[in-house]
This record gives sequence, C-alpha cells and structure tokens, in this order.
Amino acid sequence: MKCCQIQNGKAHEKAIDPQGKYIVVNSKFVSTQDEIKKYSNMNISPLQKGDIAFVLSGVPNGKAISRAFYVYRNNMYTLNQRIAAFTTKADIDSKFLYYVVNRNPYFLRFDDGVGQTNLSKSDVLNFEGYYPTYREQPNISLLLWRIDMSIATNQRKLEKLQELKKGYLQKMFC
Repeated sequence: MKCCQIQNGKAHEKAIDPQGKYIVVNSKFVSTQDEIKKYSNMNISPLQKGDIAFVLSGVPNGKAISRAFYVYRNNMYTLNQRIAAFTTKADIDSKFLYYVVNRNPYFLRFDDGVGQTNLSKSDVLNFEGYYPTYREQPNISLLLWRIDMSIATNQRKLEKLQELKKGYLQKMFC
C-alpha cells in the first residue's frame, strides 16, 4: 500500500475514562459507525483530520474486520491497538481511499470464518489499489457519499414504515 503512511494504535485499557476528552477509536466504535464510544483523557495515539482508521482484528465472519472510519476533526480521536491509521500521500484523496479500503474484498478474504482474523502489517502493505487521477478522486468519493446518504435516508424510512405496519397489525388483531 504505497498510497499512504500506516501507523498502529496503542493500548488504552488503563486510560479509559467516561469523562475523557478524546474518543478512543476501537473496533466497536468503527463497526457501529461511531455509536458505541469509550473515552480517554490521554491522546496516546492521535488521529488527524483526513486520517482513516482501519480495523485489523475481528471475530469470525464479523462486521468489524477491515471496516474504516474517516476522521473529520483534529484533537478528538485517539487510536487504540489493533486499529491502523492511514495517512494519504499527496496524490491520493483521503475520502476516496476510505471508500477503496472500507470492507474491501482483498482484506475480507483473510477471514476464514473459524478463528479470529488478525490482519498483519504485511497484509495491509501488500494491498494494491487502483486509483484514477487525483482530480477525479474527490468527485467519485462525493458521489459515493451521496449514495451512502440516500441509503441511510431510505433505511430510516423503511424502519419507520415497518414500525407503522407493526402497529397496525397489533391494532387489527387485538
């Protein structure tokens, strides 16, 4: 993976504080799309705006392995162990790289469905992505983001309609 610099996170188990200032980026945080959070007052492994946090370890057939999180703000996140941070080089748009690596089939193939999957640094370094020109990358990532937002909006509508249906069925058969 020549498109970015890679760093590994550090253990935060002894630094967890519910009143902490920094969000600890761990596999649960990334796999729940930042819904489940732990905090720390120590920024042991800081993440910067534009970095991509990438889960290196997960349970068999789990939803965390190779899941990515795009960092939107400085001084807010600290990287936990078994999570990598990708910092892109000048010719790669970081949002575009986020879409390339997030749940990429290359990384998912390491999950044998039996034991815990642990992606090694060499597994990550051996990833070969194919990238359009730098000028095209932001446009592609914007299109993908818009599709994601449309999916999320329609998912919320579907959930509301399912609840409405459930309510009608309960009223009909009570």
